[in-house]
Amino acid sequence: MLVFGEEEMKKLFKSIFVVIFWVFVAFALLFSPRFFKIFGQRKAINVFMWSGVVDPCLFAKFEKETGIGVNVSYYDGNEELLVKLLATGGRGYDLVVPSDYIVAFLIKNNLLKKIDKTKLDFFDKLNPTLIGLDYDPKNDYSIPSEWYILGIGFNRSLFPKGLPEASWDLLFDPLKIPQNIVVINDSRELITLALWHKYGKIKPLTTPELKEIKKILINQKKHIEAYSDFRGDFLLESGNCSLAILPSSYAWRTAAEDSNIVFKIPKEGTFISIENYVIPALSKRADLVYEFINFLFRPEHQKHNFENQILLSTRMDADYMFNEPFLKESLEYVNPQSDKRPILFHNVLTDSQVNEIWMAVKGK
Repeated sequence: MLVFGEEEMKKLFKSIFVVIFWVFVAFALLFSPRFFKIFGQRKAINVFMWSGVVDPCLFAKFEKETGIGVNVSYYDGNEELLVKLLATGGRGYDLVVPSDYIVAFLIKNNLLKKIDKTKLDFFDKLNPTLIGLDYDPKNDYSIPSEWYILGIGFNRSLFPKGLPEASWDLLFDPLKIPQNIVVINDSRELITLALWHKYGKIKPLTTPELKEIKKILINQKKHIEAYSDFRGDFLLESGNCSLAILPSSYAWRTAAEDSNIVFKIPKEGTFISIENYVIPALSKRADLVYEFINFLFRPEHQKHNFENQILLSTRMDADYMFNEPFLKESLEYVNPQSDKRPILFHNVLTDSQVNEIWMAVKGK
């Protein structure tokens, strides 16, 4: 049996203390973000958004300036966003960025807080053509954060005899669709485009009309290289496809690097998609969210995102956009002085209709 004297006991306790101290230091360094969040009551907001619409450096800048952390997670499409919000009731998110027609659905299902416009220092600077729209007539629940116009991107090198006239027929008429095209992967939006092309308006589908739209999209699939919301411009640039449905903002980025990429608005008119900042009803950090939104809407930050070809600003005073030749045609659709107006996507389709059509198309 070992017997320790007083000096030995002091040395033993000292050694144990040193070991415990360094274990604690190592633990703190390894888990510091979580450690300080738990014990330091670090302020933070949870954001759910599309990737590539805000330069991540701005998140770091905001945190450095305010001490408010920004935890960002990304979704790949509106359907994914909708499924997650319905499953959670919005719990766990403080700021979400849905497209226009999704906003209407979220409002209807009481998933959003009302916006306190007195806490926004830029609302009077927003483009009047992008507010007061039917998905949220008074913008009680949503703030337009960015926009884009849908059009057709061509790879000029694959049309040696000249580009065809820009028309939605090139995407939906089986007699005119070229091989190897790219279309959007958002089921509800693609079905709505087919509906509008076939019937000239967006309306609820009867059973015979549903069968007709299903037939159009099944025939279209024979010509499709890919369904993609984010890779259409890259597939176009690589020469893997001859034309693609593209958002104007994506086409702009690619055309800046490749003169063979041409973007045209179809002669029949086109659709606009407006992304929006909304606050889930269950969020308890609305004041922090307002601080973050005001930060993102500062003119210098809007300009930064534009100059890095990330987003098209919804501020009316973002006059630098109008100096970009490539965007001239698209900007006509949001210019308050222009007679041109794009069409908004409307959620007139039931979930069962969307699922029935999409499963028939993707299953072929």
